[in-house]
Amino acid sequence: MRRILLLVPLFFIGCTMSQKITYNTEDLAAPQSVELIPAMVDVRILKDNRANIKSNSLLFSNPRQIRLDGEMMCVNSEKHYKKDTVENMITKMMVKHFNQARLFKMAYYDDNRYNDHYLKGKLNQFYGKQEFSTAAAVGAQFGLLGALATSGVKTPGKMIIEIADLKLYKKDGTLVKDFGTFYKEYEGEYKADAACWCIYWNMNEKLKDFNSHMIKKIRADLSEVKIK
Repeated sequence: MRRILLLVPLFFIGCTMSQKITYNTEDLAAPQSVELIPAMVDVRILKDNRANIKSNSLLFSNPRQIRLDGEMMCVNSEKHYKKDTVENMITKMMVKHFNQARLFKMAYYDDNRYNDHYLKGKLNQFYGKQEFSTAAAVGAQFGLLGALATSGVKTPGKMIIEIADLKLYKKDGTLVKDFGTFYKEYEGEYKADAACWCIYWNMNEKLKDFNSHMIKKIRADLSEVKIK
């Protein structure tokens, strides 16, 4: 019983300890009237280029709660993405989002059996940090009531997502469109908790916005391209 009570505060906060890169796509369903790009696209697993960018090293060598420039911070440390790799999970969400938004005739996750085109790109950044919440930490000391009292706490944060060299090819390797680099920075006040788990949830929410932005750009860029 005590174990259940200890887990309840995290449930009410809305941030869980399951570190998957995922988000709800039900609200993304596009009407049938949306014109599909007439291509069956194999979305290849993004090439993980993060280790070659110095600022990302923080995520690979630290726990989720660290002292940074003299302040306690929460970061989306790599060590808590245990069940799958970051690049795999982001690619899967791209495919799911593409299909819900009716971008292509069909998108597939790293599967070339049915495609007539394929999409490739590099993951340069998937980085988030936000201030550690002392208010949430104090509240957690008072059990469920304390957690509920501080469940609306937010702290300043910054999140960066970058996918580079995104290109669409015909199945024979002919380049159809070079979309270039998609880069977004998000700064604001984000939901916080006493154990730095919310940073992962916040990153997922920003990925949803990022993928929506990417879809709009792809659709616009391909509006004048003849797809065969």
